[in-house]
Amino acid sequence: MPVPFRPELDSLRTYVPPKSWRMAAEGRADDYAKLTSNELAFGPLPEAEAALAEVLPRANRYPDSHVSRLRQVVADANPGTETSNVLVGNGSSEVLLNALQLLPAGGEVVYPWPSFSLYPMLCAVLGMDARPVPLTERDGVPAGIPADGILSSVTDRTRAVILCNPNNPSGAYLTLSEVRAFAEKLPEQVLLILDEAYVEFVDDPRYQNSHALALERENVVVARTFSKAHGLAGLRCGYGIASGGIPDYAERVRFPVSVNLAAQVAATASMLAEGKVRERARFVVGERARLQRAFGEAGLDSLPSQGNFVMVRFGAEEFERTGILVREGGALGYPGWSRVTVGNAEENDRVVEAVGVSALGAGRGV
Repeated sequence: MPVPFRPELDSLRTYVPPKSWRMAAEGRADDYAKLTSNELAFGPLPEAEAALAEVLPRANRYPDSHVSRLRQVVADANPGTETSNVLVGNGSSEVLLNALQLLPAGGEVVYPWPSFSLYPMLCAVLGMDARPVPLTERDGVPAGIPADGILSSVTDRTRAVILCNPNNPSGAYLTLSEVRAFAEKLPEQVLLILDEAYVEFVDDPRYQNSHALALERENVVVARTFSKAHGLAGLRCGYGIASGGIPDYAERVRFPVSVNLAAQVAATASMLAEGKVRERARFVVGERARLQRAFGEAGLDSLPSQGNFVMVRFGAEEFERTGILVREGGALGYPGWSRVTVGNAEENDRVVEAVGVSALGAGRGV
């Protein structure tokens, strides 16, 4: 008799990486602009590179399992936060996983959809029912975060709600006042996870200190990552802020030494260079606006975005023909669309040129 497996795992499929990852592994991506994975177009900050070089000779030793220095730096950067409020993880994905692991078995998790593909996988792995709520539509296209729809979907079986804010892949976001109103209406026994992987790219000046919500309410976790604005996607490091019993229990279920030595020192150095991180984020915001203008001038539909990417109604295969790799929209719930990561100036020039040439050929103006 074969070893029995959990039936809920049948809903999972092995992760299929973007085409650019496979091409890079085969050495075929060097001539392409890689705008698939919402990565920062620039490498680690010089401060992070120096920190990495300094600790490399100590790579034979285990790092600080408590990640003490990074916790302190995160606490210092978020007013009112103590180190006891800080969660750490191998990317913000582990922060989400550990937060959900604290909840009673069974039940359901509610989240908007399309959104980050990790959410249904976490539900299956943890034996929880996924309850996706369709995004509100903009001209028939999934676009906005359905705050009211999510609230009306909460039942006695709901264990958690996850909000990706700004949302990947649509780029929509809830203002801080809308997030607060949402949290106030949510039953206090339901955990609210705010996945703020793209928060540095929000250009609304009122969206500040959102972490305070997690300090005020014991059913809120704010999760953030060093993979986007900090340019450390390859090192896998994330953090969360929470209060009450969440940080203590999350640390109990976290794998020991899940945040490696390189990730710890690079993330710490990058966090301490906050001004440079903000400067890079401002560049991305400016280039995002440039891409959106170019799409409009080319007669292409696109969605307003507060992330480091833009969803545009333009086929991935058309981009690829011009040497640009983007995320194919069909895999994200947007057939015929592409998610274009904001790249460096040269890469974005190539995107602008590609859609402009296509528009001229199609007689759409420009």
